[in-house]
Amino acid sequence: MNDFLRTEETIGIGKGMGMFSIGHVFWILLFFIALFLIKHHRSKQKGLSSVIAILIAADEIIKHVSAVITGQWTCSLLPLHICSLSVFAVILHRITGKRIIAEYLYAVSLPTALMALAFPEWASVLPFCNIMSIHSFSIHILIALYPCLLLYGGFRPSAKSLQIIIPFIAVMMILMHFLNNALGTDFFFINGGGKDNPLKWIEAYAGSLYLLAFPVLATICWIPMYGIPCIMREKAIAGKQSPPKRGW
Repeated sequence: MNDFLRTEETIGIGKGMGMFSIGHVFWILLFFIALFLIKHHRSKQKGLSSVIAILIAADEIIKHVSAVITGQWTCSLLPLHICSLSVFAVILHRITGKRIIAEYLYAVSLPTALMALAFPEWASVLPFCNIMSIHSFSIHILIALYPCLLLYGGFRPSAKSLQIIIPFIAVMMILMHFLNNALGTDFFFINGGGKDNPLKWIEAYAGSLYLLAFPVLATICWIPMYGIPCIMREKAIAGKQSPPKRGW
C-alpha cells in the first residue's frame, strides 16, 4: 500500500505488474464483461452514455487531485495524450450529440484505447494496486466502451468523416510537437514510442522515419473499421432490392 499513490515518475524500480500478467488479464476480462453488459442493455443508451461520461470525467479528476495532493503532479499528467483528448470528446458528445464527435470517437478513440489496453506500457512500471494503474486501465476501458455503445445504439460510421478528422489530428500533432519541446513531455508519442508498446518497437527499427508509422498504422486500422461496415451495408441494400425468388 506504500506504493498506492505513487506515479510512474516516483515509484521504485521493479514494482510493475508486467504486461500480460494476471493483473493485466483481469482488466481485459473486465472490459469484455462491461462490453457484454452494455450490449444487452443498449436500450438504455442515453442513461448508460451519461454514466460513462460522468465516470470518465471523475476518473480524470481523481488522477489530478491525487497527484496534486501528494505533490507528484507534473506537466506529463496534462490530458493532452491522444487518448486523454477522448475524455473531452466523450463529454462534448454527451452534451451536444454532434455526429462528427461520434465519428472521432469511433475513428480515433476506439482503436487507440484498445491499443493501450492491449499494450499497457504503465504495467511495466506500476503495480496492480496503484491509483495511477487503476486510472489508466479504467479510463481506457470507459473510452473504448463509449463508441461501442454508440454502435450498439445504431450509429453507422462514415469514411467521409476522415476528411475532417485527419487534418484535425495533423494540426494537433504539430501543436504537440512545439508543446513537447517547451515542456519536455511526449504527448501523442511524437518524440518516441514510450516504454513498451508497438510504437517503441517500430521506433527501434524505423529510427528517424518513426513518425511515418502513424499514417500507416491509421490506414491499417481504418480499412477494416470502415470497409467491413460498408460491405455489410451494400449487401443489406442489395438484399432488399433483389426480387424475391419464385418457386414452382
